[in-house]
Amino acid sequence: MKKSSYLFVSLFLFHGFVLAEDHLGEIKPKYQRQQVSEENALATQLLAKMGDEKSSSGYRQLFLYSPHALTEVQFKIGDAENWSSMSEFKSDTHKAYGTKSFLPSAPGQKFTVRAIREDGSRITSLLEIDTQNPDQILLKTIKEEPKGSFEGQKQVAAATGTSSVLMRAQANIGHRLGSGDCSALRGSGPALGRIGSGGVGLEQLMPGQVLRLSPGAGLQGSMGYFRAGETGHYIVVESIEPDGRMSFLDQNWAGGSSSGQFVRRAHGNLRTLNGSATIYSGN
Repeated sequence: MKKSSYLFVSLFLFHGFVLAEDHLGEIKPKYQRQQVSEENALATQLLAKMGDEKSSSGYRQLFLYSPHALTEVQFKIGDAENWSSMSEFKSDTHKAYGTKSFLPSAPGQKFTVRAIREDGSRITSLLEIDTQNPDQILLKTIKEEPKGSFEGQKQVAAATGTSSVLMRAQANIGHRLGSGDCSALRGSGPALGRIGSGGVGLEQLMPGQVLRLSPGAGLQGSMGYFRAGETGHYIVVESIEPDGRMSFLDQNWAGGSSSGQFVRRAHGNLRTLNGSATIYSGN
């Protein structure tokens, strides 16, 4: 097997951590402070790397590898509050999990990942792409929660959906939200990125996030060809497919007409986007 060019992150569940580089078939961890056998180390470590394939915007997928099965494997980008699930992938040597979406992969980019282990406990870690070596992922923090200590959090998350803005929009379909303006669905989360004409960069978009179509930007969908007004237009992403198809929620879609001042569900395709759009976290 050819040696991998990626550096994997070893997350040890004892005090202290290190980085180890090798392919998955020959993991040779170097560790600090507490010495353990290689067998025990392999039983407790989680590995992370960015995928080989890059999107047109230079985005890549995030993958996690574990010697044991994990459940509820989730990630979020940067300071975003909403979590997204990671799917299970086939691997000959490890349990593998990855993002379907292509994510920002510039030096300094941060991700938070969490998963539930076989004993019911949950691990959470903050990952950062090294600013000096973009092929290296640095571990910044790690958190462990005993079984049962986060059950209430899971129930709240299941009941509220992926983001507060999406939850509020879904609960008000057919009703006027706030002032009736599209900005009532903006939320207070930070800007996370940008999508260009033709859907360039849509790989970073996830359900629960908010898109602000720039003034004059338009796209084709179930509403026909929709063009944003001179102040732009906010929509909440409900679902997104790799080919650009999406379901979204918005209001004031008639440009100030009272007939459009209620929340609706519509469908569109970001590959037809003419103009640009800014992504917000949806919280």
